[in-house]
Amino acid sequence: MKILPILRKLESTSTVTKSKKQFHKKIVKGDFVSVIYYDLEKEQVRLQQFTGVCTKFHSKGFNTKIHVRNMMGLTTIEQQFFFYSPSVLDVAILRKK
Repeated sequence: MKILPILRKLESTSTVTKSKKQFHKKIVKGDFVSVIYYDLEKEQVRLQQFTGVCTKFHSKGFNTKIHVRNMMGLTTIEQQFFFYSPSVLDVAILRKK
């Protein structure tokens, strides 16, 4: 069974919100973004926010990824988020490149 036609059918239905489809066309490398997501740790659910510079943005349907880098002192932290993941609540552009 081929999985690609099934993914295309899912992407075309209303399961993907229009706001996320329009948003990922606006974001580019170098934008200052804020990602709000759920952090599932053991039996606790925490709401987290990660703010930084978008270093990469791969747009591949449901596999759309955003890489965000932040520097705290001399330490560089880079995280990647799957854009259409249910744990990602919101991605906001704070400042354009």
